[in-house]
Amino acid sequence: MGGGTKPVRAGGQALADGVLMRTERAWAIARADGTLEVGPVPRNRFAPIPVLRVLAGLVGALKLGIGRGMLRRGSRESEGVRRSRRLNARFLVVLLLAEAALMAVAWGAGRVDPPWWADLLLTLLPWVVVLAVLRMATAPVLWRYHGAEHKAVAALEAGVDLTDTAAVLACSRVHNRCGTNLVFLLAVGTVALVAVPEVFQVPVFLLTLGACVELVTLASSRPGLLASRVLLAGGKLLQRHVTTAEPSPDEQAVGCRALLAALAEHARLEQAEAGAAAAPAAELVTA
Repeated sequence: MGGGTKPVRAGGQALADGVLMRTERAWAIARADGTLEVGPVPRNRFAPIPVLRVLAGLVGALKLGIGRGMLRRGSRESEGVRRSRRLNARFLVVLLLAEAALMAVAWGAGRVDPPWWADLLLTLLPWVVVLAVLRMATAPVLWRYHGAEHKAVAALEAGVDLTDTAAVLACSRVHNRCGTNLVFLLAVGTVALVAVPEVFQVPVFLLTLGACVELVTLASSRPGLLASRVLLAGGKLLQRHVTTAEPSPDEQAVGCRALLAALAEHARLEQAEAGAAAAPAAELVTA
């Protein structure tokens, strides 16, 4: 993988009817109905710049994950496809409503002057409520596909054969780079936002988001360090008990199929790029 150089790093997103996997170059969506889609990931022009690269990549990731992954429409749709889209849409609606409630609570807290412990509670409690509501209001299959996504990525990183579903199922569904880790750090980080004037809260939040992603990436690359274990502990606890569940063999096979397709498309794009770069050199030699 990766043309014999550095290993390809993969990540993904759970859907109500499958799994979206992506590398730096390619994405793939495998669904329970057997369909498979692949495509290229646009280059991030800000890739060398910490924090900014996170914010620049966020729009593309949301467009792919929501537009093509969660709310896709096809010319021929079975009832199962329509049901899955409804489940994905319900998840998005619940998430948006929960976020709106969180913002309302934060706004209301800023209009009073509670003691420090109440201020801290009002800041952290909405995050807990959001996670609880999402877990209860979302179809359980989505959390199982989240577990399947993690196990497939863990298998890739451990060199496990992705076609061996039983072996992949034995891998961990708790992953260092999961977005749950980011959510936990953001929840902690918002405590500091209480003291920021309202006019600056949105830009400061975006900077905090980018910084938290960089911290999670750094910690996951050095998981043995004490600081890394502390940074990731809260998110990993949430993964284990809230945001992931054990997938069935069929659900795991879907996750593996998505990852294999993303890796194959990644390799194809790299080979095509290498061939295009070699062509002008070959023309110069023959001339």
